[in-house]
Amino acid sequence: MKEPIINPLVSVTKKYISAFSALVENLPIERYQYVLVLIEENEEKLTQKALSELLNIDKSYMVSIINYLSGKGYVVRKKNQDDRREQIIGLTAQARKDLPVIKAAFKEINSLSFKGLSYVEIATFLETLDKIQQNLSDSNPSEIFFNIKRLSNKS
Repeated sequence: MKEPIINPLVSVTKKYISAFSALVENLPIERYQYVLVLIEENEEKLTQKALSELLNIDKSYMVSIINYLSGKGYVVRKKNQDDRREQIIGLTAQARKDLPVIKAAFKEINSLSFKGLSYVEIATFLETLDKIQQNLSDSNPSEIFFNIKRLSNKS
């Protein structure tokens, strides 16, 4: 292999995020849309800690994400009735209204990404990514932060 695998992975990531961002550009949030999907899929029963573990990110970074989404009117923090020290993350009416758009955008981008690939090729690709993640499980990804923001083309 001539180049580090990070180069094509970053290139694909940039293209994926760019195409996704174009589909959701009318929403008032520029990032962290997938967090909303996770909250919904888990029936609004996740704590900030559980979300950070699901996403494999630092708890303090998760606080920043929740602050951003809360500030944009997409999530609310609720006291966990079973453990008052914890906060459950809930969705707002705005989030529930925009989630179908977000999920449709992910579905469209995934479909575009896998265009021309067979089911077997897709499965092999996903299994390969999983194996790479397992091989690198000793590294600590919570020490690395990506700050992906949409840059305005408007002058």
